[in-house]
Amino acid sequence: MILRDRRQDFGRINEIVRVLVKYGFSSFASYITGKNRNISFSSKDVKEELPSDANERFRYVLQELGVTFIKLGQTLSTYPELIGFDLAEELSLLQESAPVDDYETVKKTIESEFSKPIDEIFDEFSEKPIASASIGQVHTAFLNNKFVAVKVQHPDIKKTLKSDIRIMKIIANRLDNRLEVAKAYNLPGIVEVFEKDMKKELDYKFEAMNAVHLNDLLKNDEVYVPEVYLEYTTNKVLTMEYVDGVSLNTVLKSKDDKYDKKHIAVQGADSFIKQIFIHGFYHADPHPGNIFVIENNTVAFVDFGMMGHLDDDLREDLAKLFIFITEGDAKLLTKQLMYMGIVEDTDDYKQIEYEITMLLDRYYGMQFNEISGVLRGLIEDDMLNEYGVVLPRDLMMVIRTISMIDDVGKDLDPSFNTTEIVRPYAMRMLADTVKPKRLASKTAANLMDAQHLAKKLPESLLNFFNVVEDGHLNISLDSSEIEHLNMVVSRIVNEIVIAIITAALLMGSSLIMLIDTGVRIFDYPILGFVGYTFSAIMGVILIAMIIRGGNY
Repeated sequence: MILRDRRQDFGRINEIVRVLVKYGFSSFASYITGKNRNISFSSKDVKEELPSDANERFRYVLQELGVTFIKLGQTLSTYPELIGFDLAEELSLLQESAPVDDYETVKKTIESEFSKPIDEIFDEFSEKPIASASIGQVHTAFLNNKFVAVKVQHPDIKKTLKSDIRIMKIIANRLDNRLEVAKAYNLPGIVEVFEKDMKKELDYKFEAMNAVHLNDLLKNDEVYVPEVYLEYTTNKVLTMEYVDGVSLNTVLKSKDDKYDKKHIAVQGADSFIKQIFIHGFYHADPHPGNIFVIENNTVAFVDFGMMGHLDDDLREDLAKLFIFITEGDAKLLTKQLMYMGIVEDTDDYKQIEYEITMLLDRYYGMQFNEISGVLRGLIEDDMLNEYGVVLPRDLMMVIRTISMIDDVGKDLDPSFNTTEIVRPYAMRMLADTVKPKRLASKTAANLMDAQHLAKKLPESLLNFFNVVEDGHLNISLDSSEIEHLNMVVSRIVNEIVIAIITAALLMGSSLIMLIDTGVRIFDYPILGFVGYTFSAIMGVILIAMIIRGGNY
């Protein structure tokens, strides 16, 4: 078995090398082969009339190598900070394709999954698929008099992916060991992330639950998410409502006035931005093939294999980033990157701030209309590599999603402006941070941490003293001293919690002052004014506690 796998691996690596050579990547191929003399190639293997663009040629390489490598390219397209936006955009054009399985193969898969004849599951089932991709193909059917789409996984796809990923690991390790520049990309790490993503995509139940979750969040919105029939869904079969419409690709190519492109652009972008800032759960692959337009120019989403998750803190951080970009404030933008842990080296802080200032100056007076351009500039700028600035994948996925929304929106309507949609939701997110419910949630979390600290600190100190005692330095505390220490620690922790809440109120209120609302008091937004008032009260209480406790 092992020998057979090795022979298959060798043959596949040979094929990969020849495809690389075919599209003009001979030097790259040589690093894969290394000292393996059994694999040879020459200039005769190079394809005639190659495109001059290396990014386009690399896309052709992945396309020709098939399913797994197409999927790898699509994953790499989510790392524009690593491979550059030009290559990321090129790889996003990769089209999934696969041979169509015959009806008997599809029928066998379905009956195996449900342990019953297909006629007992569906009223009718179309033998010819309406679409086929790398992981599975889609058939139409009638289920309890409802017209549905049934996605059925290709029978050998799991085996193919497993084999190719094993080879990817071999190649990634070879390149990492032999090519110095490859170390900066952490190729073995990328393959590991890709493997995890593929395990999720191979599980149709995971995609089904994503669709159900998004449908629950957007059920009152203008956009449409098809219903999923969970009782007719397994790991290899996904049954959902048929979306009767056309893909956004068709709308983009349309030259007539059949579709209201401006409405479609705004409606779709508004939903994506709302998913990001309000729900923290969003469709992370908004290319035109995953977006349909149904009756009344309504946007409908399909394919829920790639979803993004954002917690409250990251959404709040994102909101601040976008506000500071639209305000053109390099100082606050740099500080925010530092608070997010993205800028870690304080020695380079001033230089990074200067570089960000230069970046914003490129868009002086236009940053409100060019938020996507600023984000792309921030990622593509050599500053990130020069100062070791690394953006988290969650943040990169959001930036990639917003960039794609901006591109598609402008293709639909040249006057489309993503920032006009982003800014109100960012402001709303910041306003939510000072709402009583959110403050109560944060306060509860802080108090829980504080109580845990107050409870555990005396025990930890005793453990420390025991360690010191073993080192021949004796420190003793009687029970009354321990109790006193506990009281002191509890008081200090309470003061810290109040200080944190006060600081949060001050910061939130300051950000609220940027919001132009209709309700004002003393010519200030009422939320900001109330926030400042409570901050002042909390500050007085804190000072009183410190003076009373003698902690000064």
